[in-house]
Amino acid sequence: MRYHITYSPGNNDVSCFTKLNYPWLCELMLIAVFALSVGFRSTCYAKQQIVSTKNQTNLFKPIPTSPASQRVITAWTIYKTNYRRISADDAMSMLDSLTLLARDLGDQQLECAVYEMRADYYSVNYGFNKNGIYYYDQAIYYAQKHQLKLEEGLYLHRKALYYALFKRNTAACRYFLDAQEIFSKIGFDKVPNIALYLWDFASFYYSIGDYDDCKIYLSQALKYNIPRVRDKISMTNTIGLVYRNYEEYTQALTIFNQVLHMAIAGRDTAWAGIANGNIGSVYFMQKQYTKALPYIQTDYRVSLKYRETLNAAIAQLRLAHISLETNQLNQAKIQISGIDTLLRQQKTNVLQYQADLYKIKAIYYERTGDLKQALVFRQKYEAFKDSLIKQDNIAAVDRVSLQWEKDKHLIQLNQIKANAQVAATQMTFIIGLLGLLLIASILIYRRRILRVKKDKEILISQKSNVDEDLKNATTALIIYTKSLRNKNELIEQFRKKVEQLQANAHNEAEIEKLNNLVQTHIMTDETWNEFKKLFGKVHTKFFYNLSVKYPKISVTDTRLLSLVKLGLNNREMANMLGITVEGIKKAKQRLRKKMDLTEEEDIDTAIAEF
Repeated sequence: MRYHITYSPGNNDVSCFTKLNYPWLCELMLIAVFALSVGFRSTCYAKQQIVSTKNQTNLFKPIPTSPASQRVITAWTIYKTNYRRISADDAMSMLDSLTLLARDLGDQQLECAVYEMRADYYSVNYGFNKNGIYYYDQAIYYAQKHQLKLEEGLYLHRKALYYALFKRNTAACRYFLDAQEIFSKIGFDKVPNIALYLWDFASFYYSIGDYDDCKIYLSQALKYNIPRVRDKISMTNTIGLVYRNYEEYTQALTIFNQVLHMAIAGRDTAWAGIANGNIGSVYFMQKQYTKALPYIQTDYRVSLKYRETLNAAIAQLRLAHISLETNQLNQAKIQISGIDTLLRQQKTNVLQYQADLYKIKAIYYERTGDLKQALVFRQKYEAFKDSLIKQDNIAAVDRVSLQWEKDKHLIQLNQIKANAQVAATQMTFIIGLLGLLLIASILIYRRRILRVKKDKEILISQKSNVDEDLKNATTALIIYTKSLRNKNELIEQFRKKVEQLQANAHNEAEIEKLNNLVQTHIMTDETWNEFKKLFGKVHTKFFYNLSVKYPKISVTDTRLLSLVKLGLNNREMANMLGITVEGIKKAKQRLRKKMDLTEEEDIDTAIAEF
């Protein structure tokens, strides 16, 4: 997944987090390089060289003649253009003069904004620092003191963005929640640009892997006016990413096709490329490679056009995978070389994709017979996979901490509400309660009527989805079965080579490498669980009926019978389970007794009809 500032074409795996609502904050974030998995990239600011301009003229003089509603925007423009890069003493002196001007005009919004300009100055020039935090706090305190509720929510929100930018996610979460509460009390309809604030909330939750809350806030944001069509497209695209992350592929495809139609209608070729890439990624994840190929190729071309190197690498990884699956080894070799080049241009966030590249290289060298190189890249892949597991564990701990922060905030809000209820009179409480009961009764009655109608619609929709999922699962199982047979051919090749090496008295190291490669293709507990999940989608009651009709069979027996169900012969099953053909035959003999089959009955026939 990649992040962009206001917009970065070609980022089909992108959430909308780094979209910004305000020009000043957009420039602040442009200084940082976002570095990610399901949160924000950490940033590192180099201190900027500060130029002293003691003789600079005060350029805030045009503000008094500006309309009151435009003063803050005008002041920000002047500050960013002229004072953002001067020495700290000069910058603070100029902002002091702006504070005095705001007081002369009686403009509290402008005076409050000056505190944020001070925070911005220290943030831009010194990164995350106590002065930046201090001035954000001063802006919030000023708004509270002068009962500027909208500004209080606004600066809490911007303080949250400041913390999130520097990956202080727990504190950022707290300030986002405080801002949400204030906006909710004001009324979302009364907050200017509320869709953009909701988008920021959603983007933050997406970055920390809280996809449920992300989807809630994005759906809410889309109900309000969104001036920029690209912002609306980006929000819709992120909802599609949420569905894809949950493996709800039918819904994800529906959303991504909406994005594609919106982009085409707006003649936005960049977003059309993004949408094509996302559609292709869904088909790719379902192993529908024929459908996926043209979409991913389009994504690759658009990514190169807009110099989105990481996304181009992701697309190329998928293309290389498809080439290997279709046995186009020369094409796969060219694509793999291109991935190396693209990943070298990306300084951060490549761990996952480097691991995928090593896995693809291992498969390529296995197919081409270079077993030594295949084993090298298998080992590299396993090492990177361990690093990814550790990374995921750290992210999971972070999510638990943030959930605790959300729960604590909710408890505090509930306590405030409880205290307010205690302060109310008993009569008012009783009347209110009766009114609520009456309203609740009406709502429940109406909801039941609506629920019955909705349930019917859901059942129709679910049946359609189930039919589509079954079709996709059946196709995937056919592909998986073909893959098993391909692995059997590899195992046979490896074992024949082992026998040749043993017969020719080759060194034990080479034999051990081949045996190691054989082991990587034998069905382990992990691959069995993956296979069982896919098998169960197609043959939904197979394992249950098997355990009911033949309670004596073991887990090992179940594995054997599921391979029989796929139509594999004894040698293919022996290779997959890591035993001899004779062992398979004996296992079947034992199974005949457990299943109480007659001499005329055959296991293969019995299971095929089961």
